Amino acid sequence: MKSTIFLLTLGGCLLLALANPGATRDPLWQTALPGASAGSPAYSSGQAIVAGKDGTLIALDNAGKLVWRQKLPGGCLAAPAIDGDGSIYVAGAEGTLVRFTPGGKEIWRAGLGQEMLATPLLGRDDVYTVSGTGRICRIGKKDGAVRKQAELGLPAHSAPVWDAERTTLLVPLKDFLLVAIDTELNVRWKFRTAGVIYSAPAVTPRNEIYLTSMDHHIYKLDQRGRLLWKFKARGWIKASPVIDEKGRVYFGSYDRNFYAVSTDGKAQWQFTGKAQFTASAVIDGAGTLYCGDTSGTVYALDRNGKLLWQYKSPDFITADLTILPDKVLLAGSIDGVLLAFRTGQPLSKKAWWAKYLGNLANSGFDE
Repeated sequence: MKSTIFLLTLGGCLLLALANPGATRDPLWQTALPGASAGSPAYSSGQAIVAGKDGTLIALDNAGKLVWRQKLPGGCLAAPAIDGDGSIYVAGAEGTLVRFTPGGKEIWRAGLGQEMLATPLLGRDDVYTVSGTGRICRIGKKDGAVRKQAELGLPAHSAPVWDAERTTLLVPLKDFLLVAIDTELNVRWKFRTAGVIYSAPAVTPRNEIYLTSMDHHIYKLDQRGRLLWKFKARGWIKASPVIDEKGRVYFGSYDRNFYAVSTDGKAQWQFTGKAQFTASAVIDGAGTLYCGDTSGTVYALDRNGKLLWQYKSPDFITADLTILPDKVLLAGSIDGVLLAFRTGQPLSKKAWWAKYLGNLANSGFDE
């Protein structure tokens, strides 16, 4: 098939885009879940832990076979997180935080009394939750007791992450704010965007912070919350950003484009998909980027934005993508199907922030 060449400009840069459909790659396996998965699966010790929006918590082996299943009343709207000892933490939508063993046995359950929409953030001795109304809690890992809580005054719909020093929580609040909070729940600084925030931040080893917003912008901040630059896309941005080892940041937008932006805020390239990009991308060890859109298409792109392969599934790709250690990409669709594809490399270890929430365990920092 012949390729068609287009010339276009973006931010003053001349880009050469090749409209080439790429090869089609079929899934290695696929598993039908009880419902759509919430966020990115967490992985540890040979198990992918998937939280379903219907409240089902499932452990799958590397071949996609069921290992165990649990049920959370009221559903689950946030990805699970796994601690260093293998413990699994899941926030139930109706207001509970549950800790499970790696084998799926419940250890404790904390009733927090407010809707939970964000993945819990794991500290050394405590776990932190932010509710849909903006209540932040510090909860003891050992017994599930609430040690301290504070009111932020605005709803939180997306997950907090750690700064590079793992001393400050970076908490995105839906109504236009990123808030930096210390482990004693004191607010250190705030940064205001011009739109709703549905994404989680990404952090570099230099403690620089990238944040996307529905105001069409990605922002780069320093560790004190001061704006370094902002870049404007042509549509809303719900997807969380990922960052490669050179500081280049990648994200998709509702405008059907997947963007690459340099560390100094200059457009590098954009790839146009079939529909809106709402899920967060992932980077493998070769620098290949994997993303999915609401047409149901999963794309593999090289670091220059060239399409390597694609696969069209029946329904929207909505879950944030991840890559397991045995070189298997996982992409979840809104119809509850979890798709697995063979990749050339596992999750990148060199990238500064290779996936949603920073690592395979969804624990909110880059390992």
